[in-house]
Amino acid sequence: MNQGPVVHQRWLQAIKEFNDTSAYEELYRYCWKDLYQHAARRILDRQDVEDILQELFVQFWERRHTIDIQMNLPAYLKGMLKYKIIDFFNSTKAKDKLLDHWSKHIFDYVQEHPEDLKTYLALEKLLEEELEVMPHNMRQALLLKWEHLSIREIATRMGLSEQTVKNNLTEASKRLRKAILGYQHVQNGSFSLLLVFIIDELAK
Repeated sequence: MNQGPVVHQRWLQAIKEFNDTSAYEELYRYCWKDLYQHAARRILDRQDVEDILQELFVQFWERRHTIDIQMNLPAYLKGMLKYKIIDFFNSTKAKDKLLDHWSKHIFDYVQEHPEDLKTYLALEKLLEEELEVMPHNMRQALLLKWEHLSIREIATRMGLSEQTVKNNLTEASKRLRKAILGYQHVQNGSFSLLLVFIIDELAK
């Protein structure tokens, strides 16, 4: 975003007062790259990032008559993006991606032990259910951690202290371990322990 506040205000005024699509296209062109890079540092899938930004700019256009012409445009758009990213991490789509992430870690094991496929499918369902019942902040901290954000980045994004984030991650890990080890008493123990190890690594 290399344009100055005066140019931003000119765009915003044209968009707000005259529904100027040319000004909107200029704003879009100059802001897209910076927003894309910001989102891509947090979300790994390129298509997901593009979808989020598309939705953001559509929403911006829909709200054009209520925008403040004097506002800090880059800060405003990044604020919108922040909540889009949080919504993404809370979505079923993001959870499905994380379950896919687990699948990649244990793919070799299942290949070598096809008799454990039934156990894997049951544990996958168990983990998904555990995510669903976690408190909001705990689940969100865990999802952000699995997207490779640092404790400090998670704390900043969620508006929490770093210690609170750490506490949430620790408790989330304990809950997942308890669920998996509880299942171990009924099914294959070595496979369950492998999954516990993965959970612990992802929560660090």
